[in-house]
Amino acid sequence: MKKIYCFYAAVVMVLTACGGNKTQGGEAAAITAPLDSIVKTVEVSEASEAQPKAKSPKMLSEEAVMVQLRTCFAEVNRMAAEGGIDVTALDKKYCSKDFLELKNNLEKKVQKGEVAFEGDEGYHWTADIGTPLTVDSVSALLVTAEQAQAEVWLKDEHDNRGYLELTLYLEDGAWKIHNWIDDDVYPFGALFHWMQNAYDGYTDDEEKEEEE
Repeated sequence: MKKIYCFYAAVVMVLTACGGNKTQGGEAAAITAPLDSIVKTVEVSEASEAQPKAKSPKMLSEEAVMVQLRTCFAEVNRMAAEGGIDVTALDKKYCSKDFLELKNNLEKKVQKGEVAFEGDEGYHWTADIGTPLTVDSVSALLVTAEQAQAEVWLKDEHDNRGYLELTLYLEDGAWKIHNWIDDDVYPFGALFHWMQNAYDGYTDDEEKEEEE
């Protein structure tokens, strides 16, 4: 509808201008601009309006990080209610590209028998408490425009509580979890570091220290 309105408005403006510009013979001057050029101008204008808008500044906020984390654990609950938590699917959906690449490469080495690594058995999604989970509290801090840190307190229906400390990257317009940090749970202090060292042939800090 907007295109039609702009088209007729353009025509009216041209005809009005011609009416006030007579030739000596009393006839209106001919319209020299071709009609299709008028239509083309309007179409280009509307096409430019249809271009995707720039990334919303709201994504670059602590609130966006917290919303994403609540979404992650809502998916954990949905899976649990439907028969079981699929850790691989959760990782693929919510983890960073670097995390997934390292995990994939590590799994290949494990399958070939080159290294040993059993993973954390889904601890990074449940904090070793039952489901359904409730996000009791969540906080976030932007370190840079594309990196954030977050803390999540989880609670199950028996009031058992679990704590997760995370780092996240902004990738393809969404916040992705890159690492789980916990000195008491993970060798080398974090899940990503543990996987990296396992890939290099070390399963815990002591083995690496002895090797060095």
